[in-house]
Amino acid sequence: MNYRSTDDNDDALLTDARKIKAVIFDLDGTLVDTVPLHVTSWIETCKRLGFPIPTMEYVRTLMGLRALDIARRLCGDIIAEKALEIKNEVYLSLLDRARTIDGATELLSTLKDRGFIIGIVTSSSRRVAIKVLEVTGLRKYVDALVAGDDVNRGKPDPEPLLRILNSLGLDVHEVVVVGDSRYDVEMALNAGVSTVFFLGKHEDPRVISIKGLLDVARYLGQFLV
Repeated sequence: MNYRSTDDNDDALLTDARKIKAVIFDLDGTLVDTVPLHVTSWIETCKRLGFPIPTMEYVRTLMGLRALDIARRLCGDIIAEKALEIKNEVYLSLLDRARTIDGATELLSTLKDRGFIIGIVTSSSRRVAIKVLEVTGLRKYVDALVAGDDVNRGKPDPEPLLRILNSLGLDVHEVVVVGDSRYDVEMALNAGVSTVFFLGKHEDPRVISIKGLLDVARYLGQFLV
């Protein structure tokens, strides 16, 4: 039995889910609604350091890249690490506003109950990612985490995903990836993952477009009832 993308595109990817053991998620914008907080934090960082203030739209295009790589683009290589420290402090001060994406808690709980391993691959630093998971109550569902400062090359390079698979002892064909940015998709496809769920409309025929997180449980659940 197979499943297809929610957009009913005739060219949509068809994938057998019986071998799937784990679901690997992006964090910001996928499980937690924190992208606006990141954008605000980067803009404030530029202000404090006296750099030209980028537009919100431009900063949003950088979301999904490793945090240090964003700092380099906005503030230059020389001051990037200092910029990231400032950004993280600003961001942590805003975390009382952090909320989960609709369906996130229910999805993770359902997947855990069905025996799936849950992994997080995020471009945020480990300290920040763990704090977000704690504030939103999602940490108890997570079996493994790879953060931006755990790797030498961030998304869209496959290194973060391959690192978490190695830590879990899994093959690329035993996982699906769920994300909301093109960097998530490119990382997964570059690693050789067969199935990528994308929150929103995606034109790549290798990617399954979904309207909401609970679609992931519905698809995988077809083979577990």
